[in-house]
Amino acid sequence: MKPSPTTVNGYHALVECVPYSADKPDIVEEVANLSPLFVEIYTQSYQAEALNMKQISGIGYRKSLEFLIKDFCISNHPEKSEEIKGKPLAKCIGEYIDDNRIKECARRASWLGNDEAHYVRKWSDKDVEDLKILIRLCTLWIQSHILTEAYTASMGRT
Repeated sequence: MKPSPTTVNGYHALVECVPYSADKPDIVEEVANLSPLFVEIYTQSYQAEALNMKQISGIGYRKSLEFLIKDFCISNHPEKSEEIKGKPLAKCIGEYIDDNRIKECARRASWLGNDEAHYVRKWSDKDVEDLKILIRLCTLWIQSHILTEAYTASMGRT
């Protein structure tokens, strides 16, 4: 038997051991109900990152952002559903999000997410960790929006 990095004196050597399924990220219930595909894509990206697949996890996070934002836009503008699905993410952010906190975080997350797919980075001082923070902020502001709308509707205005 020819020696290789995985054999020692003719015996196989364990080089790496990883779990079949990595942990799942915490995603608030309101966002999970709004966008189940966001949860699925974000979770897969999170698990890819945990398995040290860092070159593909960033692209996955960017894709998850698109599903989150488009589902949020559709929930607020159901009559524009088909239009929103076909528009680029940047246009959806600009045209269908009124909450400035969500808009600004989503815009910046989109920029960083695009960097994950391109050869040359525009934001060389930012990385996937910054992208994940911005997505997390989007989920928290969206949760806040959903809860505010629910309580306003259930309690009326005085």
